[in-house]
Amino acid sequence: MYNQPPNYTGYGPPQPRPSPPNSQPNNKSNNLTTNYPPNYSSNYPPNSFTTTGPPGYSSGPVSAPPSQNTQVPPVLPPQSMSPRPAVQFFSVASGTPVPVTTNNFAPPNYSNVSNLSGPPSSQLNAPPSGPPLGPPSGPPSGPPQAQGPPQSQGYGPPTTGQQTNQPFYQNSAPNSMPLSAYGIPESYQQPASSSNAGPADTNAALNADVSIGNNTLPSLAELDASIKCNPQFIRPTVKKLVVSQQLANNSRLPIGLIVQPLAGDKGVGNSEVPVVDFGAMGIVRCKRCRTYINPFVVWTDSGRRYRCNICGMTNETPSNYFSHLDSNNRRRDRESRPELSRCSVEFVAPSDYMIRPPQPPVYFFVIDVSYQAYASGMITTAVNAIKDCLSDLQANPRTNIGFLTFDTSIHFYNLKPSLKAPQMLVVSDLSDLVLPLPEDLLANLQDSREIVDALLDSLSTMFSKTTESTGLTTCLGAALMASRRVIEQIGGKLCVFLMSLPALGEGNLKNRENPRVLGTDKEHLLLNPEEPFYKNLAIDLSRLQISVDTFFLSTNYTDISTVSVLSKYTGGSVFFYPGFYSPRDGIKFHRDLSHNLTRSTVFESVFRVRCTRGLRATTFYGNYFIRGNDLLALPNCTSDSVFGMDISYEDQNIGAQVVTIQAALLYTSASGERRIRVHNMLIPVVQSIPEMIESVDLDALVNLLAKQSIEIALKTGFENARNRVNSTCIEIFKALRAVSVGAGGIPSYGVRPAAPQEFTIPQSLQLLPLYANALQKSVLIRGGNEIRIDERSYYQQILSNSTISDLKTFLYPSLYSIHDITSDVGLPSDNPDEYNNNDENNITTAGSFHVRLPQKVSLRAENLTSNGIFLLDNSIELIIWIGRSVNPATLTTLFGVSSLDNVDMANLSIQADNSDYSNRINAVIMSLREETSRYMQLHFIREGDGYAEAYFSRFLVEDRANFAGGTLSYMEYYSLVMRSL
Repeated sequence: MYNQPPNYTGYGPPQPRPSPPNSQPNNKSNNLTTNYPPNYSSNYPPNSFTTTGPPGYSSGPVSAPPSQNTQVPPVLPPQSMSPRPAVQFFSVASGTPVPVTTNNFAPPNYSNVSNLSGPPSSQLNAPPSGPPLGPPSGPPSGPPQAQGPPQSQGYGPPTTGQQTNQPFYQNSAPNSMPLSAYGIPESYQQPASSSNAGPADTNAALNADVSIGNNTLPSLAELDASIKCNPQFIRPTVKKLVVSQQLANNSRLPIGLIVQPLAGDKGVGNSEVPVVDFGAMGIVRCKRCRTYINPFVVWTDSGRRYRCNICGMTNETPSNYFSHLDSNNRRRDRESRPELSRCSVEFVAPSDYMIRPPQPPVYFFVIDVSYQAYASGMITTAVNAIKDCLSDLQANPRTNIGFLTFDTSIHFYNLKPSLKAPQMLVVSDLSDLVLPLPEDLLANLQDSREIVDALLDSLSTMFSKTTESTGLTTCLGAALMASRRVIEQIGGKLCVFLMSLPALGEGNLKNRENPRVLGTDKEHLLLNPEEPFYKNLAIDLSRLQISVDTFFLSTNYTDISTVSVLSKYTGGSVFFYPGFYSPRDGIKFHRDLSHNLTRSTVFESVFRVRCTRGLRATTFYGNYFIRGNDLLALPNCTSDSVFGMDISYEDQNIGAQVVTIQAALLYTSASGERRIRVHNMLIPVVQSIPEMIESVDLDALVNLLAKQSIEIALKTGFENARNRVNSTCIEIFKALRAVSVGAGGIPSYGVRPAAPQEFTIPQSLQLLPLYANALQKSVLIRGGNEIRIDERSYYQQILSNSTISDLKTFLYPSLYSIHDITSDVGLPSDNPDEYNNNDENNITTAGSFHVRLPQKVSLRAENLTSNGIFLLDNSIELIIWIGRSVNPATLTTLFGVSSLDNVDMANLSIQADNSDYSNRINAVIMSLREETSRYMQLHFIREGDGYAEAYFSRFLVEDRANFAGGTLSYMEYYSLVMRSL
């Protein structure tokens, strides 16, 4: 009964049709206008909101005639100026925009922006176009190296004073931009003798010096292996590495790292990461490979020299950093120096790590105000979330803020603190954008707080008269170009809210969604960007230290695969609320936006990973733009930013007993300090494949395998990606079988077979077939035609940047039985370790209060009994499945109804403070939400609801799926893997 109907095309858990929103405009008085002047917009009938289906599930497109550009009389410039496109100025002090005559078309001047010094930059020269379109060939990799922008100095535009009429995406030579233009000072770059520029070379140049005496790498006995790196920062797929490239290839294991450099950060720091300031002496680093001083260097010559643990070079110890050694040849002051006793530290960067004063935090909001945006309640929800975060943002006196709204025109807002009310400036000509009052479009939040509050109070209603006939299309490309011009000299964060497919001006897109292509070998082509405008713009924004967070809220196709590259190449985030409807989705949108604005964020950052000689980090996964071979440019990096990478052998053999990994993030903090976050990790080297296999971190391995499979799916198709996952699983066991034979059994998630297997499966790989089967059935690479393109593109985007725990839960969700919970479920635990280590019964706790969770059940339809209630957590959303025969008393206690017949499931909720039972279930849900950074919305599905149960069945990964390549249950797949050996 869970088979997916062939015509199912809805997003997310199906919802019943909601009632249309109140169409009456809000007549509450405010500081901005509610009545537009005749020359601004025409024909604003009362608003209404109707769809052909429930938003977010199967709603069809809203039928409406194409929008028309309103003819606006131009504002005549002075006689001394050449004619310019029309700009309308409106004072918004008394509830109605009043036209204001002005001739201010001056170039940008940010001299009044707080805490920013240095000479202003001139207009930007032409940056490059991106790589060729279409799926690239070759093995999976991170974002391809794009053609570099032209020569420039510093973060901002070139200071040559030259201007150009060429488009910003003009081609130039690949990688021609110097690294200094990305915020990497001379002192932070790799010496010219190395094969890679930057703070972490790949050691190719060192291979020629192996015979030199001072290149000897430290032995395991010389290092203190008791100093451990917190796994929340770095987790390798294997905790031991084999000594040779041949053995590594024979093992078939994906070898790599999952790195979250700012994990656990709150505000502007992390209490677990001590700060080290070397002062005028400067940071101690290896002269050859530029490795930062760390606990694993070896001190020699009574402390006057040290041997680098990455390249083996012997370096002189600075005189004012000298310390005597103890009997173990370790510094006597090591315990008082965090950089020598802790794996994770943060260095205060000296002035030579800066090429301009650190930028202030900048938040610029680009909001779609089309008809759908107002009718769905998106504008009101976004405004309320921003207002709730202003106090947190204002806590930093350096914070700057700005707003731009768009539909068929561009609307700027003058936030000058001396104004009595904000001023709206309208530009209707999209072919030649004018930047009116450029110095007042970005303001210090602390100085202009009253003006910002007045603007936000009015944005919710000022576009209430937008009509369906004139407000369905938008000019996103022009809005982005205008936003870029406002903040290009500083950098910062763009928050873009989009309700429909951009169809006007630059960057206009066509509807590529074709249901006949879904499930075919050409589907992956729709998941690759079509229009180069957004990719070229993203590369340019990355150079200008501008990050983009995109929020998609459309009922219809929005081409997320094309527009989301703005976030992919700028270190931003993507959010998706299909068919956004505020009464249903407003809380999730509000929580996600609030978290996005208040989470720990750093600016102007670059990231690199060093490995011991003979190894290198090669392919990268996540949101970034790569410079050179292994330098990741990140205009913004947050506490949620995660990067995966493959580790490759450069030499046939590793000439060391232990491998060191060092990850370094150079950034500007929100408080204006330039710092370097450094994480170090040791990985012992072993001689045999079984030793390495026994050390596998399965969760990290599956995370890396999933990221690799997404890249393969985007390049060559979903079938190839599934084949890669399947072959990897089988080949790992074949490699193990070749060196180990014994007896074993099936993992505990399934039923043990009667006959013993031919060899023992190590504990580290017991659940590999389970996760391989689940990955092939996940929305990331599964077949079939029930997943819409935008939905799949969104999941691929966010899960490519997912943490290990979130992706693990997404692939194999947790299914809890909540109708028969014990008396202690939902209550805080006095001894959480007792529950979290109890693998036999899968009992765990969650949340800051360590709330005990209900009993887990396996993901099979046979476990869903009609008299039961089950809660599913997949780290993205929460779903409660309710059987038809549940005890009426249970329904009354939990939901306040005695029967689900004729109940609108969209309006169902768990009763608060209704009983001890409902309170404990609410406590479980709240504790699960604490485990993820994104707010998990709660949906309800009733047994027998066809489309809803078809959606729910996606997550029952131990059952058979209805697409080619997914027709095996977990038990059948496990048997297939064993037979393949």
